[in-house]
Amino acid sequence: MAVPVAGKRPRRPGRLKRLSPLGLLGVALLSLAGLLYLYPLFWLLDASFRRAVDIFQFPPALFREPLLTALRGYTLESFRHAFGHWHVGWAFGVSVLTTLAGIALTLLVCSLAAYAFAFLEFPGRRALFAAILASMMLPMTTMITPFYRVLRSLGLTNNLLGLIIPYAASAFGVFLLRQYFIKIPRSFMEAAKVEGAGHLRIWWSIILPLSRPALAALAIVQFRAIWNDFLYPMIILRSESLFTLPVRIQVMDSQNFNKPYDAIISAGFITALVPMIAFLVFQRQFIEGLAGGIKE
Repeated sequence: MAVPVAGKRPRRPGRLKRLSPLGLLGVALLSLAGLLYLYPLFWLLDASFRRAVDIFQFPPALFREPLLTALRGYTLESFRHAFGHWHVGWAFGVSVLTTLAGIALTLLVCSLAAYAFAFLEFPGRRALFAAILASMMLPMTTMITPFYRVLRSLGLTNNLLGLIIPYAASAFGVFLLRQYFIKIPRSFMEAAKVEGAGHLRIWWSIILPLSRPALAALAIVQFRAIWNDFLYPMIILRSESLFTLPVRIQVMDSQNFNKPYDAIISAGFITALVPMIAFLVFQRQFIEGLAGGIKE
């Protein structure tokens, strides 16, 4: 137990430490950077509830008028336009279905591959894992043509199944889960083998329950990637009934005359809001999964 020194006032627990002028400057700069980062999101939120004629006014009405007066100008007309005329609700459902199915397939395939690289011995294991890591350096655009040729040969173009299947393979997912799996004590697996459990039983009953943070982190990463993907669905899909939200927004924006700016902004707000909510809900699991899976 620490003994207070005579002549010194003991520091109260929980008392805030005074910042130096340099520290205050740092806080001010970080706050300014945060405001600059949040302003586009704030503008998108405000504009999505405005009439089309009020969208591009600068500064926004919230800065020009009293708060209550500015809030009275809010309307749901842009959302009615987006959902009623441009079928944004249907595209939202397609995006949700594609994203959830892609995440489930990613977790299944990547966890099985990571289990093999972490616990099984087979010829060429290190070389194959190195090749998977090297593929992380390739941009997605370089793999569009091979994906399209393979899916066309299988008759899966303009098909949701052809849109979902390529999301199953994730080099980052295999790497993340493999790094997490190798930290699991081998004694758990040895005890299960003594009881007669095979590899699939060990993977399902031991490895996956102990790896929930890493699985959650991978799910969030894939959620953002699949939900925001535009290039791949644009190339694969032809029917408007199969368009995801990013493709639907592009179709709305491609109108030569009378572009529906209010509907575009409302659809953009929905597209940005969903991954933000997902991250806020699962941010603890995301941070724990990345920290536990990557650090040595």
